[in-house]
Amino acid sequence: MNRTIHHLTVDDGSSIYYQCIGQGEPLIMLHGNGGSSYYFSKQVKDLSRYYRLYIVDCRGRGHSTDNAKVITFQRMAQDLYEMMQYEHLPKANILGFSDGANLALTFAQLHPEMVMSLILNASNGRFDDLTETTQKQFKQTKKLLHFAQRLIPPLHRFNRYYALAFATIPIDENNLKKLPFPVLILVGEHDIVKTSFSKKLAKLFKHSYLIIEPGVGHFFARIKPKKYNEYILHFLQKIAHKKSNA
Repeated sequence: MNRTIHHLTVDDGSSIYYQCIGQGEPLIMLHGNGGSSYYFSKQVKDLSRYYRLYIVDCRGRGHSTDNAKVITFQRMAQDLYEMMQYEHLPKANILGFSDGANLALTFAQLHPEMVMSLILNASNGRFDDLTETTQKQFKQTKKLLHFAQRLIPPLHRFNRYYALAFATIPIDENNLKKLPFPVLILVGEHDIVKTSFSKKLAKLFKHSYLIIEPGVGHFFARIKPKKYNEYILHFLQKIAHKKSNA
């Protein structure tokens, strides 16, 4: 498998790590809050047969560094824009999981002309879009991290991006309805994101497809990778590709 590794220095001096694997249309893959590009390790073999994968470590996670005072989705969208410029990608398919889906949604609103299709796995617009149990757990963890980082300084790095879980993603409903590209929304039946929000989000796009997978929680891609990959490939090959060539 042909794999190249990049460390791109973006405008604030941070180094953004990403891997390039496979051939074909570009597919950018964005992991969740506490993860890294490794999250998609069970997708690489299947998807790289048909697509050129750009698997990113978002700033501050994995092998990427972070020089910003505060990590925001808008700042990370700028990183993604600079990566696409560096790779000479006028457009790409974008797959995001959890906070990576929020990043993908943010990027799509800022640069819709650079998106071929969008795959949002467990995206949430606001903290309130998470289940009640999850909200309680996240608030408790936030308090523990605030205290623990005083005793264990390295936890400060984790605490910086954990704050993204409480962020609100600006969603311009009128703008989303005008977006021309197809959107696949994936969420587990037992996800930490309320399925009611996923249903609401799906209605905001002109060309959207919603899958609520039975018996699955937040980590759909890791728990049922074969089924997850099948959904991704079917959407990209049978729906997104057909739409872009219509």
